[in-house]
Amino acid sequence: MRPLLCLAAFACAPALFAQTSFPMITYAYPVAVQRGQTTEVLVDGTQNFLGVYKALFEGSGLKAELLGEAPQNVATSNVPVVKQVKLKITVDADAKLGVREFRLATALGVSSIGQLVVVDAPVIVEKDGNDLLQKAPAIKLPCVVAGKLEVVEDLDHYKFEGKEGEHVTFELHCARLQDKIHDLQKHAKPMLVLLDGEGRELAANDHFYFADPMLSFVLPKAGPYVIQVRESTYDGDPRWVYALSATNKPYASHVLPFAGNPGKTLDVTAIGSAGKSKAKVVVPAKLGVQEVQVDLGGELSNPVTFLVSDLPQTLEIPGSSEEKPQSVTLPTGINGRIALKREMDYYRFAAKKGQSLRLELKARRFGTLYNSSLHGVLEILNAKGVQLAGNDTSHSQEASLTYVVPADGDYTLRVRDLNSKGGPSFVYYVEMEETRPDFSLRVDPDKAMIGPGSSAAWYVHVLRTGGFAGPVAVEVKGLPNEITATSVTISPTMTVGLIVLTAAQDATLSATQVELVGTAVLKSGEAPAVRVVQSNQEIYSPGGGRAKFDVNTQVIAVTNPSDIQKVDVSTTEITLKPGEEVKIDVTILRRLDYDKGVSLDVMLAHLGTVFGNPLPPGVTVVPGKSKTLLGTGSKGYVTLKAAPTSEPVERVPISVVANVSINFVVKVAYSSPPILITIVKK
Repeated sequence: MRPLLCLAAFACAPALFAQTSFPMITYAYPVAVQRGQTTEVLVDGTQNFLGVYKALFEGSGLKAELLGEAPQNVATSNVPVVKQVKLKITVDADAKLGVREFRLATALGVSSIGQLVVVDAPVIVEKDGNDLLQKAPAIKLPCVVAGKLEVVEDLDHYKFEGKEGEHVTFELHCARLQDKIHDLQKHAKPMLVLLDGEGRELAANDHFYFADPMLSFVLPKAGPYVIQVRESTYDGDPRWVYALSATNKPYASHVLPFAGNPGKTLDVTAIGSAGKSKAKVVVPAKLGVQEVQVDLGGELSNPVTFLVSDLPQTLEIPGSSEEKPQSVTLPTGINGRIALKREMDYYRFAAKKGQSLRLELKARRFGTLYNSSLHGVLEILNAKGVQLAGNDTSHSQEASLTYVVPADGDYTLRVRDLNSKGGPSFVYYVEMEETRPDFSLRVDPDKAMIGPGSSAAWYVHVLRTGGFAGPVAVEVKGLPNEITATSVTISPTMTVGLIVLTAAQDATLSATQVELVGTAVLKSGEAPAVRVVQSNQEIYSPGGGRAKFDVNTQVIAVTNPSDIQKVDVSTTEITLKPGEEVKIDVTILRRLDYDKGVSLDVMLAHLGTVFGNPLPPGVTVVPGKSKTLLGTGSKGYVTLKAAPTSEPVERVPISVVANVSINFVVKVAYSSPPILITIVKK
């Protein structure tokens, strides 16, 4: 294989060199790639994909080669603008099935997230002319159709032969492939319609896995049938790609229980057409939510959501009521299902006065693998049936409760659907245990692009729970030799810590996936707890707002020389007393041909909203004594002030970032070295 990924499929006319942005992927087509096969995939995007040299995939089993050649010198006043690249992607025969993130590394930066669907069945690529029912191309089940809802009123038809009593299932990946796109303000609402040979509608679905449909149907007779894919409002967009899984094999939408202890082999009930099969799950060793394939008597199913938990497990016994609740012992994880409309499940437990209990529902969370149909409610009742506490949306838009027991006795947990709905796919899992100190972490943003000698900043947020109030140490693991990163300990009085990454002056092009981990002692005498940091990619909302979306990869890249090659500051050590001010002079070193506007900040902020503030409590920027809008200049200053009530802190890292605006909503930030702030007693 020749060196990986050197150019793009085509470039438009050269454009004047301006601010340097990372490339932004909008779609890959075909979006489905089959195990054990090599597929040509077109990647389309915005900004510039000039000088692609590497593809980075989530997990293992995929590799890519670029089709085409390209000029490599991009540090000139005129550069070609490349909007598409064509890759030859090879998937190992044992690669894990499901949706995979990928990124492309270029001389200008590392891209935003793109996604591919790794499948087992043969992939058929849509061809023109399938808008009319009479011209529907024939497909043979099982298969995966890769297509697009590319124009308004686009109707895609696919014909297949069915047998009497045959159970067919169609699952669409479309809307789920758009959630992580950096700047796609218009999203599809896709729909599946099953038609008979005469064009009569037999079944339809427009949402099952959130906005994506799944349709399962038993065919009434032998003969031709047609599956139609369309947008539910008849809208269209060339970026709306899809992967339609069409199968007559046993299909599982969910399993019950959908949680278990690591290393166990569990008998489960498969939900969907696989429900008639004896089903087993070999529980992975890794804790957390993931996808598994269910053993259906020797044949493996499609990927299904499963949670690996270290709690003792309880399986719901159907038929519980307020008068006859199911008894459970804390701590436990309860696997259940609201199988019928207006059904409520009851669990009786004993608790002591003063106990602090944590109850958390895990069923349906947008942007995650939790894809149950349940919008669940958790409620705690006393022995007389009086509700003492309840919640339906507090933790990641799902129900969770922290409840302090008022008196010794028996209590009841009630689980129900908010809208009194129910059905086979309304599965749930409830964690019930005494609150225990813990923490979670996230990092914003999810990537860094750094020219030789330049620096970038990552903002790490900590959420402390269960009474934990200690420091958390965070470090970057897996860095290449030419990149250094500071570590940070987030003190008990702070929730954000700053990490500064710097490329060596002689660093050459590279792109590497890294991992951030946090460590803290939760209880005296215990071994430190280690938590992996969740990556957040920015997602721009209509009107220019900034949102965050969880992604699975964190990447750092060395690029060609940056717009801002260095941010120099007059001091890297500051000591303040409460009430004192300090002025930090800032000088930016521009690339010789870069003369666009630059602004300064010490926070990650957008349109007045702060997304990351590493300043110690009580320390603020004094606007009237700071010059942060540099325009085309290269010198500014930032004045910091400690409030009279500021508490002592020691060597808290901050930095000054120089922001380069790509457009109204996109900025690229370059960082100074860390500045360590100490506040002493007045």
